[in-house]
Amino acid sequence: MSAAERIVPTITDPLTWAEICERYPDQQVCLVEIDRIHPRGFDFRTARVVGYGKTHREAFEQSRAWRDRYSELGCRFTGQAKTPLVRPSLILDDETRNAIRYRR
Repeated sequence: MSAAERIVPTITDPLTWAEICERYPDQQVCLVEIDRIHPRGFDFRTARVVGYGKTHREAFEQSRAWRDRYSELGCRFTGQAKTPLVRPSLILDDETRNAIRYRR
């Protein structure tokens, strides 16, 4: 029997992000039933945890049992990022602006 087969599928009650961070410090978590504040934003009111672990793979393996029930799954890290986020830069000059300008 593999490790994935031994995992009993569990799901938490709806939790806030602060409660998730407190319960699963410095862990990868997989979330379902995400009650988002804005449709495409990160912030949410509550979510349910269906998988967690030190690695993304470990958390994702635990969440597999819930794939059939939930079409949306969010994965987040509850700790501080150890590497800085890479943000793309864009220089918007006249030529670029004219290329992307909406024309009627």
